[in-house]
Amino acid sequence: MNTVIYYSACTEEPEFEGKIIDNLITQARGLPIISVTRKPMNLGKNICIGEQPICYSNSFKQILIGLREATTDFCIAAESDVLYPRKYFTFTPPHKDRVYRYTNLWVHFDGRDWFWKKKWVEGAQMCGREHWIKSIEKILVNPDSWEPEPFQFIFNEKDENFWTSEEPVLYFKTRAGIGFKTGYEQKIKVRDLPPWGTALEVKRRYL
Repeated sequence: MNTVIYYSACTEEPEFEGKIIDNLITQARGLPIISVTRKPMNLGKNICIGEQPICYSNSFKQILIGLREATTDFCIAAESDVLYPRKYFTFTPPHKDRVYRYTNLWVHFDGRDWFWKKKWVEGAQMCGREHWIKSIEKILVNPDSWEPEPFQFIFNEKDENFWTSEEPVLYFKTRAGIGFKTGYEQKIKVRDLPPWGTALEVKRRYL
């Protein structure tokens, strides 16, 4: 069994994040969820960190708190601006000392009518719990402080492995998160992304 680590800065519109959470609960189908959030939340086992500075290093510290609380061999990430399909939660990695990133991943930018292909994102990956803990602790100067730190990637290329399915993960950029910019494949875009629908339908349904 995997534990879902949900982490949120609680800056998205509550209605939007509520829809993300509803989808997460439906698709995870009973997997244990540990939510680490800046505001109290009724989602699995909630750990509220309070109004700490919003930055990438602190989002990694939120993941770390969730990982330390979990007891399963593997954990899987979930973010407040990502729609996950059922098959995202059904994979079990063969190795505990590598990160596995989901590659059927698309990004929707607020105000645009396309979905763009994206290689990977921190919020769509799975890893052995102990290896994930050690990897985060390695890049942080002070894992137990909320003082912002310079951004570093948690994993390097030798750690990277990938998995996928025909069911896409949909990552939103709403302008309410840490940043609006993100890398993507500029030449690979679609207007319709089953089962989520067209970009216009997604905008009407979720945003």
